Amino acid sequence: MDDPRFDASPLPATYVRQSPPPLGLPALSGDLRADVAIVGGGYTGLAAALHLAERGTRVALLEGHEIGWGGSGRAFGQVVPYAKHDGWHILETFGDAAGERMIAALGAGPDVVFGLIDRYGIKCADRRVGLLFAAHSPAGRATLERRVEFQRKRGAPIELLDATATERAVGSPYYATTVLDRRGGSLTPLALVRGMGWAAKGLGVDIREHSPVRQIVRHGKAWRVVTADGAVEAGSVLVATGAYSNDLWPNLRQSFIPMRAVQLVSTPLSANVRGPILPGGQSLTDTRRLYSGVRLLDDGRLHVSADGPAFATGGSVFRGKAERRVRSLFPQIASLEWEEAWSGWVDVTTDQYPRLHELEPGLWAAMGLSGRGIAWGVLLGREVAWRMMDMARDQWFMPVTPLRRAAVRPYAAPLVGALMAYYRVLDRFEISGYVGRRNPDNR
Repeated sequence: MDDPRFDASPLPATYVRQSPPPLGLPALSGDLRADVAIVGGGYTGLAAALHLAERGTRVALLEGHEIGWGGSGRAFGQVVPYAKHDGWHILETFGDAAGERMIAALGAGPDVVFGLIDRYGIKCADRRVGLLFAAHSPAGRATLERRVEFQRKRGAPIELLDATATERAVGSPYYATTVLDRRGGSLTPLALVRGMGWAAKGLGVDIREHSPVRQIVRHGKAWRVVTADGAVEAGSVLVATGAYSNDLWPNLRQSFIPMRAVQLVSTPLSANVRGPILPGGQSLTDTRRLYSGVRLLDDGRLHVSADGPAFATGGSVFRGKAERRVRSLFPQIASLEWEEAWSGWVDVTTDQYPRLHELEPGLWAAMGLSGRGIAWGVLLGREVAWRMMDMARDQWFMPVTPLRRAAVRPYAAPLVGALMAYYRVLDRFEISGYVGRRNPDNR
C-alpha cells in the first residue's frame, strides 16, 4: 500500500484552470500563539477556521503542502445531501434521535456549502440544480424508491423520474429509473478550497503552507503544535489531515484505510454532441457499487469517476472501462479522447461513516470522510468550531467517539482488492441484465 503523504501527483490542470491562484504563503518559522491551531488545509480545517474567525477567535492553520493539495483539491465535485448509506441505515446505526439529527444535518449540507460560497463570493463554477441518481438494477430501483419515500417524509425536494423523464434528464435511454434530488449540486473542488483559504486569510487566520506537523504535545494548560522550524501554542487544536495524515498522534493514521480515487476528463465535445447530455446541468451517478459519476463541465469536457488501482499511485487507470460506459450512455459520441487523468486519496473508515474524536481535552480530530468530503467535511469543520466555542448545541449531530485502530488496515490491500474485483463482476452482471430497458417491470 502506497503512502499518500509521498504522492507527488500534480493537481488536475482541469481544476487549476478554473480556480483562484494558490495562496503562496510562507512556511512556519519560529513560534506563534493562537486560540486555536488547525492542522490541515482541506474542507474540514478551513470550514472550522472560517467559523471560528467569524467570531473573533485567533486561528493559526498549518498545511503540509499548499491549500487544496490533498483530497479536497482532487474530489469529483458533487455536493451530496447524504452519507454513503441511506437514512434507514443511519437510524439503525445511531438510533432514532441521533440518526434524525444526522439525516437533517446532511440534508442541509449543500445549503451550508453554497452559503459559504455566497458569503465569501467564491467563484467555483457551482451549479445548484440538483443531482441525478439512476438505478442500475432492480435492487437499485427498489433502493431509490425507498429513498424517495424516506426523504419525502422529511420534507426533502426529491422525486422519482420514470423512463421518459429519465431519458430527458440524462439525455439517454440507458436507464429506466432515476431520482432527482434538488438539494444537491456540483462545483470545482480546488476552486472551492482555495476560495475558502483566501476567505480565511481575509478574516485574519494565520495560514502557513509547507509546514507539516511533526508532533502535538501538551504544554502546561495549552497545546504545542510542532513543525520542523517552529511551533504554534494554542488552547485548542483540530487535526483534519484526512488520508494524508502522518503519525503525529498514536493510531491516528491507523484509524482508516487510505484509498485512491481516480478521475478522467475528455477533450471538449462539440456543441451538437454535448447538447443533449445532462441538459439540466446535473451530475449523474447510479446505484452500482463502483465508480459511476458523470458530469459535463462548463467548457464541454466530460468528467467521469473511473476505476483503477486502489492502493498504488503508479497503476494505470481503466480507461477502456470508462470509455465503454460513456459510449453506452451517450452513443452519439463518435470520437472520445481522454485529455487528463488524476487521482487523490480518500480516508475510508470500515463502516464508511466519518469520525469525530476528542483525543484529549481540547485536542480534536475529524477523519474518515469516506468519499463524502465536500458537504460532510464542511459540516464537520463547522461542528468542531461550534464545540470549541460551546455554541449551537442544538445543531450538533456528530457523535464523539474514541480513536480506534482499524483492525483490517494491515490486510486492506488484498481484502479490499478482492472485494472490488467481486463488485466489478457483480456490477457488470446486474447492469447487463437491466439497464437500457424502457420497461423496468419487465424483469
